Amino acid sequence: MHATTAELSRRAEHAAADYLLQRYSGPGNPMGTQVLRIGDMFATKVPFLKQNALMNSVHHLDDPAQLPEILAFYAATEQPCWIVALPYTPFGVTDVLPELGFRVERYSSMMVAATLPEPLVGTAGVVEIGRTDLDAFLDTINLGFDTNPAMLDDLRRNQSFWSDMPDWHLFLARVDGAPAGAAVLSIHGDVGYLAAGAVLPPYRGRGLQSALIAARLARARARGCTVACGAAAWGSQSQRNQQRAGLAIAHVKTIWTNCPVASNERTR
Repeated sequence: MHATTAELSRRAEHAAADYLLQRYSGPGNPMGTQVLRIGDMFATKVPFLKQNALMNSVHHLDDPAQLPEILAFYAATEQPCWIVALPYTPFGVTDVLPELGFRVERYSSMMVAATLPEPLVGTAGVVEIGRTDLDAFLDTINLGFDTNPAMLDDLRRNQSFWSDMPDWHLFLARVDGAPAGAAVLSIHGDVGYLAAGAVLPPYRGRGLQSALIAARLARARARGCTVACGAAAWGSQSQRNQQRAGLAIAHVKTIWTNCPVASNERTR
């Protein structure tokens, strides 16, 4: 029996949320991530990075009665949070969010392939790396996300466990021997999640993102995955790259926040 779109959506979201939980509170918890769990709902917060939407986010919120405890969790460290609302999130949750000072900040597409597609592009120059190349990988992926170079030393320490995660696979793309792009595949049962992926600015537009997607799909297939998924900003180049690779939009999720609006955003 084929899984329904709703079933695939839920499996993909659980994989994505599980990856984020592993990423921000992995072995040794180097970032000092605090986690609140109430039933299936979990919320993460990193007090020294209060403005980071991914690190300070709420997942699987289905009961508005949980909101007071969630808000108190973040208020204890005087920081905002971001709530992920899915198509099947009860209206009781989203109806009350504006009353609590939340607004919609952005939309994100969940991409899914019910069967792993055959690669449409080559993966030349993309290799799976281990601890030996971890620093080059981390610098590449962080700079690819336009991170301030001054933060690289701290990020290397905070992300030092990435190569030790048994169900994570790290890929580095090189051009003429130089690191140019990097990406993560995480495995969740039979679901392969195309997690973080980025290309350095000088190398964008050369097909490296597509090659990194293809390499991860091939590895997911080798691990026995039957479903592939990935997240992307709605309408973004990342979404289009995943669509070209054979993934389709399963749903669009809404990201709500009570983070104050920056002054330059108010005029947009």
